[in-house]
Parts: sequence; C-alpha cells; structure tokens
Amino acid sequence: MRRQFGGLALLLWITFLPALALADCLPPQMRTDERPPGEGPTEVTIGFALADFLGVNDVDQNIDVDLRMIMEWTDPRLAGQAGCRFGVAEVWFPPVLLGNSASLREAFRITRNQVSVGEGGRVRYVQRYTGWISSYHRLDRFPFDRQDFEIRVLAPDLTADELVLVPAEVPPRIAARLNVEGWEIGGASLSAQPQQLTILDHPASVASLTLHAEREATYYIYRILLPLSFVVAMSWAIFWGSPERFEFRIGLGATAMLTAIAFSLSIAGQLPQLGYLTLMDKMLIWAVGLVFLSMAESLVSWLMNKGWDGRPSDKRGARRLDRVSRWLFPVLLFGGWAVICLL
Repeated sequence: MRRQFGGLALLLWITFLPALALADCLPPQMRTDERPPGEGPTEVTIGFALADFLGVNDVDQNIDVDLRMIMEWTDPRLAGQAGCRFGVAEVWFPPVLLGNSASLREAFRITRNQVSVGEGGRVRYVQRYTGWISSYHRLDRFPFDRQDFEIRVLAPDLTADELVLVPAEVPPRIAARLNVEGWEIGGASLSAQPQQLTILDHPASVASLTLHAEREATYYIYRILLPLSFVVAMSWAIFWGSPERFEFRIGLGATAMLTAIAFSLSIAGQLPQLGYLTLMDKMLIWAVGLVFLSMAESLVSWLMNKGWDGRPSDKRGARRLDRVSRWLFPVLLFGGWAVICLL
C-alpha cells in the first residue's frame, strides 16, 4: 500500500513540477498584439537544424523532413522575467508562417508550446516540424540531377519595416546520419531578405533554408542503363550475319525491338511520371531508336545485296555497310548518351 501511495505521489510531483517551478513567473501585463518597443523593425533571429531527411517524392514535388526551427528576439517588456517560460499566447510572438505548402506537424504545439526568457528580455522559441513539405524542384536532368530544396518562412501580416528575419550566426546544422535513400545531402544554407510576393500587397521579410542534395545515380546506371545497353547490343548481331539471310536478320532485329519496348515498359514504374522528358526518357528513346535503325540497316543491306528497282547487285557495298555499322552503332549509342547528358 505504501509503495502504491508513494508511486502516486511521485507521479503527481512530476506532473505538477513545471507548474510549481513557474509559479513565481506571472505573465507580464502587455498587449500581445503590439510589437516590442523600440526604433525600427523588430529583428527576429532564425535558425534551423535538420534532424532527419526521410525521402523525396519526385512526382508530387515533396520532401519528408524532421526539422527544428529556433527563433530569438528581444522584448524589453520581459527584461525582469529571466528564467521564466510563457505560453506563446501570453507574450508577443512573431506571426511567422511556412511559405511552402505543407502537411507538417508541430511537435510542441500541444505539449509545451512555450517561449523561454533570458537576460535582458531575450526570448527564445524552439519548434519541431515533421512531415511533408513542397519542394518545387525540376527533374529535367533525372537521374543525374542536383536539387536545392528550399523551405521558406515569412511573416505575411507584417511589412519589412515592421519585422525583419535575420539568419542566425550559427549555420544550419545537419544530423550526421540521415535516413534518406538515393540522395546525398551536401549541406544547407540560410538567407533572408525582403521580397515582394504575389500573394501579398506589401514586401515582407522572407527567410529561406536551402538544402543542397545530389541524387545517387548508381542504381539507375546498373539496373536500367546497363541492361538496356545489352538489349541494344543484341541488335548489333545483325551486322555480323550474311546480307542474304534477310529473314534471320530482320527477325533478330524485331526480337531486339520488342525486348527494348518491353524493358522500357517494365521500368516505367521506377521512373517519375511527369509532363516533360527527363534525361532518362531521352536516353531510352535514343536506345530504342537505334534498334529500329539497325533493322533499317538490315533492309538496306539486303536490298543492296540483291539489287532493287532495276539496279545491279552490290554485294561488296552491302558487306561494307555491315562492317561500318559494327563500330558505328556502338559509337552512336554511347556517344548519343554522352551528348544528351552534356546538353
């Protein structure tokens, strides 16, 4: 019985300890809708820490993040409240919002959505965001692309003359280990400047956190481009057959064509479904086009060998065309891919 009573007392103590600790910190008498007094705009220092980066949705243009935002500002009206904590509704709080469309969850909104007060009325607020946020990135160079994922924070209700967001002196921090697969996060940068947004009728201070990332293309090279090159190389066997064996050559070309089309359909689920062509799409189209050209070469070689439209047979020319095609088509495949990637 004593143990049960002791456990209950300990639970009550832990539950009401924060309230007891803050019993002497009464909310200050201030108007929460008025900015801190002083000349010029209120400066709000903002910083970020990336706790985790969980994934990228290329089609929906979203990134999955676990992010911590730290804001600090000075309110002279709280100069005598050092060491106290208040709810954000009890003091003046910067009316900042995320500029990106998002389905983020605020971890501290219910549990302890408070600010802490330091010396001289320096106020500090920490919030954790988890979930998906719009990234607005282009995939023209997929899968060899680099992306700058931007997260914007602004105060739409205040002009740049009333509130200014200032990047923290400490650069954005990134956790040593991230759970994202297929991406390499190279760093982060934070900037802030007044901007005239189309949704506002006045310039507002906007802070932008930019995450610099590079896609790891190894998977796509070994699982898509390498097998595709084998399929295309299968059609090159046409050039080693005799021009007289047209049925064999055209049958081999048709088999390679059907295999290339089936392969492109099978990997469609691994590629982003977009309204424009990416590098990968162009490389696939070029490879399938070369298979078709190998069939066309087979037809031309056969016609040259037998003669057509009253023209005499040119067996030496047909074999010469095959010999040139043996090295020309590999050059066209890999050279074309190189040009596509460089343009």
